[in-house]
Formats: sequence, structure tokens, C-alpha cells
Amino acid sequence: MRSLSDLQKRILTEEYPHISLDHDSDVERYFDLRRSGRQTDALNLYNSKIVQKYPKAEQRKLLIQYYRSNDPRFAEILQESLVELADRLLNKTRYIISLLSKDIDTVNLSDAYAVIRLAENLLAVISPDRYAAIGFAEKYARYAKLLNFQEVQMERTAELIRLYVTETLDSVQELKKEREERRRKTLRKRIEGRRFQPNFNVSQIVFSAEDINKILIPSGITRIEDQVIAYALKYWNKASDPSFEKIIVLYSKKYHTQHADIYQAVKNGRDHAWKDEEILNAVLATVVKGYYYSISGDAYLQRTWARYKQNLAPAPEAEPLPAETESRTVPRSQKRPYTRKAPANKRRLPSKICKQGKTAAAAGIAQIGSSSPKKEIRSTHAYSKHPTRKGVRSFIPEDKALRNGYTRAVPEAHLSNSIADMIKKMTGKTYTVYKELFFKNVRPAIRSVLSASSSRKGLFFDAKQNDAEELVYQFLFAHYNDPYQNWQQSSECKKLSDLGYNIPEIEPIIQSWMKTSALQ
Repeated sequence: MRSLSDLQKRILTEEYPHISLDHDSDVERYFDLRRSGRQTDALNLYNSKIVQKYPKAEQRKLLIQYYRSNDPRFAEILQESLVELADRLLNKTRYIISLLSKDIDTVNLSDAYAVIRLAENLLAVISPDRYAAIGFAEKYARYAKLLNFQEVQMERTAELIRLYVTETLDSVQELKKEREERRRKTLRKRIEGRRFQPNFNVSQIVFSAEDINKILIPSGITRIEDQVIAYALKYWNKASDPSFEKIIVLYSKKYHTQHADIYQAVKNGRDHAWKDEEILNAVLATVVKGYYYSISGDAYLQRTWARYKQNLAPAPEAEPLPAETESRTVPRSQKRPYTRKAPANKRRLPSKICKQGKTAAAAGIAQIGSSSPKKEIRSTHAYSKHPTRKGVRSFIPEDKALRNGYTRAVPEAHLSNSIADMIKKMTGKTYTVYKELFFKNVRPAIRSVLSASSSRKGLFFDAKQNDAEELVYQFLFAHYNDPYQNWQQSSECKKLSDLGYNIPEIEPIIQSWMKTSALQ
């Protein structure tokens, strides 16, 4: 039987302060827990401590068996187990000392970067708790002295970790001071550079009459819908003009206006290929502060924009040839003189665009308020006499009733008939986006209306009902933003009738959806 040396006993008592050489307190506590019925605690003790001290399964089994039977051989096997445990601890200690002190002789303590790199590597190996690493290194410095194994190197390693963690290492302190001084100099130079930079004063900018005419709309336009259309016509063909964008931004900064925001609404809509209705809504949201909606105003906005959008065309890239323009205005005769055709690479523009290309936007703004093409309303306003706004005619509201604030009955043919407009009118919340919410919860409403309108008798869950539901859903999805949708004349409505379902209107489905979504 082997016996423990003084060195082994010292290591054992350092690592296990409560260990005894003639008995094992952990084994005794294990049986005490089992006798008291605390099987879970006994099992935890066995796996956490006993298995760690005695890793050999056969030896551990004999140790437990001899202790339980009070066999005299328990002392012998305990002694042998403690010797093996001490040997493992010594090997482990030597390995850790070698790992921690292997680079201490090669590092230059005056090189701050090398010191920081070595110290950070040691802390990453030891523990994320930087102050706990100090105690760990000092403990193994004592072990190195006890074992007489790399004592000097381990002592230097422990000292390096302690100084680095407590930020008292001279080289590191000097490096930190150097960095701080460099940062202060950079900041000082930056501040001095700003002090001598010339300030750009926006208030000193002078805008020409032409620039102001491009930015502003006539002051006689007071109705909100008319302002929206006037701004859209004004900025529509300038959405891709960077020079105009800079001018309008400077103008808005100088006079604190919203013209730049309105221009950006038009520009974003055209750059991202938005629908005209979406662009008008974006302009309206910029012009109006807070919530605003009018059913007659919405219909008027869409109808008027559709009429004046036809005359809004981009300016032609090149002037048409005189002969070409004249030939289009003279009636065709049999003895027509020969005229040379324009080159193939030049675009031939219709005469209407050639005549109206340059003045379409200005004419549209001046005539937005005309209610009919046959009726012309002329008026003069003080705005037209403004020295910086020559040639811009004042805006005329649509008719007398609208000027006085009364709403006029709009013919049904001009009203927008899309699914989105139906939802807006039935909920009363016009400019709120309901599309995702609508298609997320509309299927139960479709099934409810289909069940109530079915002329067939059969099972509730039927393949034909699923087909009918899909027909209605696809129609709603395809015509959500279609102002010209016509459910009664659609192929889906006819197919739905063939399946045995009679739904003459779409509104009941929207009403059922509003009830299930608590929007009514």
C-alpha cells in the first residue's frame, strides 16, 4: 500500500480543505442523506464530489461497499484512492503553471501593446471575472513555490495580471495617457477648424422671379383639394430635376414653408411608381395638418385630377420641324406637295403635345376650377399683378356652390368604385390603410355571406363553397384599388351564380367584415 508524501498531503489540503486521511466526510454524508430519505440530495452529492474525487468506477464501487459493510479494507482502498487523487492534482498543477507562464520570459514589459495582448489572453484562459483571476494566479504562484517548479516565471505572471487588472502597470498607463493626449489634440484641432469655417446664411439668398414662379401656386387657390392638384401639376414634371430640388429646399429653409416637403411627396411617388391616388394622398397629408376628409372633396379631387392629368405632358425634347407642324394643320389634299420626312432617330410627337407641351402645367393650374370643358370662367386677381408672378392666372374654384362651402351632388359615374373606397366610405376613416387588415380577416365574412345566399342544399363544408369563396377573394384582391370595378358584370359573379350562390353586391361582405373586426 502506497503512502502519501508531505507534498501530496499539502496539495490535497489546499484543494480540499475538509479532507481527512482516515475517512471521507463526503461518503459519510452520502449515506446520511440516503438514511434520511433525501435521495435527490444524495445523488447530487455523489455525482458532484464523490465521482470527481474517485473517477475509477470499480474503485469507487468497492469504497462505497466497504464503508457500508464496515469492512477493514476500507482504510486501504481509501489510502490508495487519495494517493491517486494527489498524483492527478500534481500533474494538473504543473500543467496550469506551464500554460500560464510560458510567454512571460519573451514579453517586453516596456512594450505596452505586447503586455496588453498577453494579459488579455491570460484573462481569457483563467476567468471572465478579472478580479477573480488575480486570486487564481496568486494561488498557482504559491503552488509553483511549493513544487519548486517555474517559481520565478509564475510569480512574474501573477504580478503582471495583478498590475494589469488594477491598472497600475507603468507601460499601460503611459499608453493610456498617450492615447488620451492624442484624442484631446484631435478634438482641439476639430474645434479650431470649425471656428474658422464660414457660416452659410440662408437668409441672404435672393430668389429670382422665375424661381418663385416655379415654386409657388396662385394665392387665390384656397380650397384644400385645389391646392393639392395645383401643387401636383406644378411639381409633376420637375420630380427628376436636381437643380429645382435644391432651389425649393433653400426656399423652404429661408421662409420656413412646406414646399420642399410637398415636392418630396411628389418626387417619392414618381420615383417609386406610385399610383396617382397615392401621390395625391401624400401631398394632401403634407398640405393638411391633422385629420381631414370630405367625401365630396375626395370625389372632386379624383375627377379633377383625371381631367387635367390628360393635359399634363412632359416638354418635348426637340422642337418639331416647321414643315411637319404645318402639314398636320392643313387638310390633306390629293395634290399635296412633297415634304421631306424627319429623320428616323427623331421622335415624332403628336401636334397636341407639341402645342401644349410647354404650357400644359401652367394652364392646368389656372383652369383647375373649371367645372366643364364648355364653360370658361375668367377672373382677375391681385396675385396676377405681382411683379414676381407674371403670366400665372389666379385659380378659380369649380362653381359658386363650392366657393360658398356647400357640397354639390356628384354624378355616380364619377365616383371612385374600388374596394378600398368602399371600405373608406363605410368606415368613415378615409386615409387609413386597411388593406392588410382587410385581407387577413375577410375570409370568414365571405363564408358567412355565401352561406346566407346559397340556393343549394347540402353539406356546409363543400368543395363548391370553397371554390366560391376563392372566386370572391380573388376578385376583391384584384380590384382592391380598381375604381372601375363592376361586380355585377364580372366573370366571377357569373361563375358564382353557376355554383348556386347569389351575391348581387359586394357591400354585405364589407359590412360583415366590419362587424367581425369591430370597426362598426
